[in-house]
Amino acid sequence: MSENSIDIALVQETYLKPNRPKACSIAGYVQLRTDRTYSTVHYSSKGGTALYYRRSLHCGPINIPPLTNMEATGCRLAMTGHSTLVIVSVYLPSPKRLLRRDLRALFALGDAVTLFGDFNCKNIRWGCPSNNYNGIKLDELEDRLDFGIIAPSTSTCFPHVVTHRPSTIDIALTKGVALNFNSIETIHGLTSDHRPVILKMGLPDGGRPIPIRKITNWKRVSTALEKIDTPNLNSIPNDIASTDEIDLAIGALTNHVRTVVEESEREVPASSDRRKFPPDILESIRAKTQLCARAHIPPRVQIQSASSPTRSESSRSGIRNELERPHGGNQTIPQRVLGSYQSAQNRGIYPYTPTQKT
Repeated sequence: MSENSIDIALVQETYLKPNRPKACSIAGYVQLRTDRTYSTVHYSSKGGTALYYRRSLHCGPINIPPLTNMEATGCRLAMTGHSTLVIVSVYLPSPKRLLRRDLRALFALGDAVTLFGDFNCKNIRWGCPSNNYNGIKLDELEDRLDFGIIAPSTSTCFPHVVTHRPSTIDIALTKGVALNFNSIETIHGLTSDHRPVILKMGLPDGGRPIPIRKITNWKRVSTALEKIDTPNLNSIPNDIASTDEIDLAIGALTNHVRTVVEESEREVPASSDRRKFPPDILESIRAKTQLCARAHIPPRVQIQSASSPTRSESSRSGIRNELERPHGGNQTIPQRVLGSYQSAQNRGIYPYTPTQKT
């Protein structure tokens, strides 16, 4: 939580019980929770949802209407420059069906609503290897209920059963939200089958999103790919004897390469020019280029000034884009970070690309 500067954390499959109201409390955060109190032949009592928000935020609990298949915990966030934002931690147990009436009830909680969590909705549109009923249904309801789907570019669920392929089922649904979604990304630092997903949203300068681009350290990628003792590669069978095992091996290898590349990337402002020199260097380059042109001598740049070290045309300088974190009080909030974690083992609220229908 502190490492990623999480302002609001959404948790699913908490396994918490009503007889332990103070369990899993976190210093500096207010805990809201909805414990699963029922148990049937097909569903254990291990579900439940929770939400944590910083005490410095203008947040408060919200009553969740009765739901048929979903479990949810929500809050209202008051902020300057935007209407009150309703944020809900959502869990749709598998294999329960996604119901339109459940989504309608949650979106009716406010004018600006964000639902984030484990929907168990698989669709190739947001990076899953295949579709399931819930994924097809969610895709159909997007236009009918007028909401948007935001999903990370990498898988969020990595089943412990090696024959099951990774999928993206931890996603966000938004309706009426005018904030800029700066990024959504999967964090691969934990061992749970569900990886945490971080969503960053806020009001950048001028109310417009800050364009960014990714820079990849390919040398680091090459070094990382030389390692063969990794969880993804270890899941590939030594003897491949069926088409299913071929698909599994391809999926594991693809996911390994994708993960390595993403861990070797960093983001910089799209408008930045890493090759740009200081003004005095640029002036010296222009002067030398003009002299070389008059003398018909190909320019060869190697310049040093009193205020700058020696640089060449191939010099590079990295630029790190630091996003301002919000402070308490009734003020404009430049950024809001939601962390969604899955399960009591720290499961559960990267650049952002809106999903589009083809």
